[in-house]
Amino acid sequence: MKNFESLYNKNYKKILAIPILLLTLSLAFIVIFYFKTGDIIHKDISLTGGTSITLFTQMSSAELESQLSSSIQDFEIKTISDNTGNQINLVITVGEEGSGALKKALETIIGEELTPENSSIEITSSSLSNDFYKQLIVAVLLAFFWMSAIVFLIFTKGKKLKAKVVIVNLLFGFFMGNFFLSINKFISGFLFLVFTFYLISTYIKNSVPAFAVMLSAFADIVMTLAIVNFIGMKISTAGIVAFLMLIGYSVDTDILLTSRLLRKKEDINLALLGAFKTGIMMTMSAIVAVATALIFVHPFGSVLNQIFIILLIGLFIDIFNTWVTNASILKWYMETKK
Repeated sequence: MKNFESLYNKNYKKILAIPILLLTLSLAFIVIFYFKTGDIIHKDISLTGGTSITLFTQMSSAELESQLSSSIQDFEIKTISDNTGNQINLVITVGEEGSGALKKALETIIGEELTPENSSIEITSSSLSNDFYKQLIVAVLLAFFWMSAIVFLIFTKGKKLKAKVVIVNLLFGFFMGNFFLSINKFISGFLFLVFTFYLISTYIKNSVPAFAVMLSAFADIVMTLAIVNFIGMKISTAGIVAFLMLIGYSVDTDILLTSRLLRKKEDINLALLGAFKTGIMMTMSAIVAVATALIFVHPFGSVLNQIFIILLIGLFIDIFNTWVTNASILKWYMETKK
C-alpha cells in the first residue's frame, strides 16, 4: 500500500495526461462526425421523422430483410421477443420519404392489407421531430449549466459573486429558452460562446474544485457521446433523456469527493481513499441496478434499452473521470494550497 501511495504521489499530475488525451480524441471524433453527418448524433425516426410499422408475424427478420431490400434501400428491422426468447413481432422503420413504399412492400410480402389486427403503424412528422430535438438539446444544455452553477455556489465564497453567477445563468436560460432556436445560428452560436466563456473563466478563477466537478461531468457526457456514435447507436428521444440523467449521475460522486477533501481532517490520501470507498460503492450499486434492469427489458426492445445502455457506458466512464481526472486535480489543488 505504501509503495502504491508513493508511486501515486509522484505521478498523479502525469496521470492527468490520460483523461486530457481521451477528452481531446472524443471531441475530435464528434467534430469529424458532425462534418460527415451534419449532426452530433445518429438520430432515429423519433428525431428525424418517418414511419415505424410493427408487424405481428413469425417471419424471421432475415427473411423479411431479404424480401424488403429488393424494393427499399434504407430501412431498419428490430425483433421484439418475450422473456423466453420467442419472437413476438418485427418493427420496421424507414425515413419519411420511404413511408408509402414501405407500406406497399409489406402488404406485398404478407399478401394482405395492413390492418390493426396484423400491424401497428406510427408516423412522425420531420418538422415536429426536428423542433422537439432542438428543444431537447436546449434542455440538456440548460441542465448542465445550472448543475455547474449549483456546484459553484456550494464550493465558493462571496455573496456578490454567487449573485452574479445566478443572474448570468438566468440571462443565459432566458436567451436559450426564447432566442436560441429562433435567431440566426451564427449569432446564437456566438452569444452562446460568450456566455460559456464568461461562466467557465469565472469558475476557474474563483473555485478550482467546482471547475473540476464540472470538467469531470462534461468529460463523462462527451466521452459517452463519442462511444455511442462510434458503435452506431441511433439516438431517440429516450436517448436524449438518458444524457439528462447522466448529468445527475456524473456529479454525485464528484461532489462527495470534493466535499471530503475540502473539509478533510486527515491526510489528503486518506481522505481520497475514504471518498473512493464510499463513491465506488455508490457507482457500482447503480451499475448493478441498471445492468439488471437492462437484462430484463432487453428482449422487449423498448426505449428503456437505450436509456440503460447509455447510462451503463456513462457510469463506467464516470468511474474513470471521478477517480482520475477530478481526484488528480483536487489533490494538485490541495497540495498547492497547503
